[in-house]
Amino acid sequence: MVHKLIILRSIIFNILFFIMSAFIGLLFLPILLSSSLTRNISHKWAIVTIYLLNKVCKIEIEIDKEKLETFNNSQVLFAIRHESVLETILFLAYFPDIKYIVKKELLLIPFYGLFVWRCGHIIIDRKAGSKTIFLMLKKIKTHIKKNEKLVLFPHGTRIKPSSNVNIKPGIFAIYKNLNVPIVPVYMNSGYVWDRKGLIKRPGKVKVIFFEFIKSGYNKKEFLEILNLKLN
Repeated sequence: MVHKLIILRSIIFNILFFIMSAFIGLLFLPILLSSSLTRNISHKWAIVTIYLLNKVCKIEIEIDKEKLETFNNSQVLFAIRHESVLETILFLAYFPDIKYIVKKELLLIPFYGLFVWRCGHIIIDRKAGSKTIFLMLKKIKTHIKKNEKLVLFPHGTRIKPSSNVNIKPGIFAIYKNLNVPIVPVYMNSGYVWDRKGLIKRPGKVKVIFFEFIKSGYNKKEFLEILNLKLN
């Protein structure tokens, strides 16, 4: 049973979060004309969200700040274990120009979808099969040339805490065809933020960066390494 105080804190956070998001969405709608301003506002929105999680819900983020700094001027694709909404917000708070590889359904979310589109995140249609992989590689290659950091959720969807779910094989196409370092990132956010998003429990979210996966592995070897890191 969820403690009453946790429910109360979750309700307060949810109200503040949605009011803030709607306010930003309405007030800053005109800045969508500028992609750089849109990215900057999204960055600030993510920072405030993390702050509210800490102050209202007592959720701490345990992350190696020195390790983060090593990525500031480097090209990298973060392959992140995806347990909650938190993963879609956290890295925006650290890297203003980072690009997420996301499903096109997110574009349908009011205001949020507009900001996702204008920030230049990579939109994919998971129902398009092999065409999706081809278009994804083409878009990623464009962002690599700009020396931008990328985020991908290899499981394809949110998974339960401590669950062992096989990685989707699509990420191997990036590893094989594009010269971009892939850094596995393990996060255990599902313990503090429910997959459905309503309840936030106090606790510590660990963000663990592994060394990038070296080149030269075949598909089976690559997926085994990534599964080992993210499961």
